[in-house]
Amino acid sequence: MNRSLRVVTLFMTSALVMAACSSGGATTAPSAAESAAASSGASEAPASAAAGGGGTITVTSLWGGSEQEAFQKVLDGFKAATGITATYQAQRTDYSTVLQSKITSGSPPDVAIMPNLGFLRQFARSGGIKKISDLGIDPASLAANYPPGILDTGTVDGELYGIMVKFNSKSTVWYRPDVFTKDSVNVPKTWDEFKAALDALQAKGEKTPLALGAKDSWTLTDWFEEVYLRTAGADAYKKLFSPDGDWTDAKVTTAINAMKEVLNDKYVPGGIAGALGTSFTDGIAEAFSASPKAAVYFEGGFVGGIATGQTNTALKPGETIDWFDFPSFANGAGTGAAEIGGDEIGALTTNPGVKEFIQYMTTADAGTIWAGTGAIISPVKAVAADAYPTDLAKKEAAQVAGATAVVYDGSDTLPAASPDMGAMLQNAIQGQDLAGLLKTFNDGVKAAWAGEK
Repeated sequence: MNRSLRVVTLFMTSALVMAACSSGGATTAPSAAESAAASSGASEAPASAAAGGGGTITVTSLWGGSEQEAFQKVLDGFKAATGITATYQAQRTDYSTVLQSKITSGSPPDVAIMPNLGFLRQFARSGGIKKISDLGIDPASLAANYPPGILDTGTVDGELYGIMVKFNSKSTVWYRPDVFTKDSVNVPKTWDEFKAALDALQAKGEKTPLALGAKDSWTLTDWFEEVYLRTAGADAYKKLFSPDGDWTDAKVTTAINAMKEVLNDKYVPGGIAGALGTSFTDGIAEAFSASPKAAVYFEGGFVGGIATGQTNTALKPGETIDWFDFPSFANGAGTGAAEIGGDEIGALTTNPGVKEFIQYMTTADAGTIWAGTGAIISPVKAVAADAYPTDLAKKEAAQVAGATAVVYDGSDTLPAASPDMGAMLQNAIQGQDLAGLLKTFNDGVKAAWAGEK
């Protein structure tokens, strides 16, 4: 039976508002062992934790650089709490293919963290990922740790396989406040104001004001999702990224054409050809290095941590780096909405230490450590607002908590067998026949959804 995709409704919960936005502190978070003991699915602290025993498990994801460094602090916290070593293995390219190969060969990592719900469904249905209940954890015991809807994203055919461990807003447009101030350019709120701001920056001498790292094609999927959300609205967004979606619909064409109003040779360093050879992190550097080429860069909230921790440690939040909400469109559809991208943790083995790690990742201890790096927003309700170290991160958490609607990253919900949405958009911004591209893409996505039944 095909599972209908569900939109995460974080904005509906006062609990998230309190956890992410309140100015007051929270009660002291329980330790990892206490949280595990309080869980009805694991009524006693893990034996290895209670005994201070050791052991080693492997954890894989696709993070590198400052993102990996931030996650390592969580792994260090896990070892301190349990005595178990979690060894991180980065897989930066072809993540799903390599992971599937390891599963097939019988040598999977113990735990995988996946950024794509399509991958999660694929691995769950093929038996590559264990059910959370297979670890001896009662899924119902985890519900109180999260706002309603969070655990739905990791549920496949009624069974919980994955748990969201972190998310970021995708509705953040990063910019150089110093350049905007120097050039007397106001922060835009609407799409028309955004285009006018790019023109104003250019008129003041910023030759190519809008950085773009389109070599990593997923950046283009985020551009499309933000524009589509705000031109078509949240309900249409949900439908498009479901089995009922129609990529030949005129609203899709409208959104892509709107993207092309700013993603073009006029505004982008090196033009579109140059952007297609520029990686995501190099795009950040175009705007936030010590010698920037641009003043604006659109991507998710994780840009702040990468820019300040990796690209240019001299950046000062609010002075040389900040962000504004993705602009709204004249029709008002999707105004105030937020898109999030979240990563799901899943167990690929039931080896000793895996249960303890999954449990630890659901606690306020783990969430507070990770939030304290400034790299993520934690979905764990008990993580207090003062856990976030910068105003940039606090503002991001507040944006999601106060949104009129919250939707999950669309491209990450499509079936794993879908054609490459980012590659389709790379062709679109180069001026290839859009109707033909969308027809081919629609056919491929329909076939992929059918294959999940």
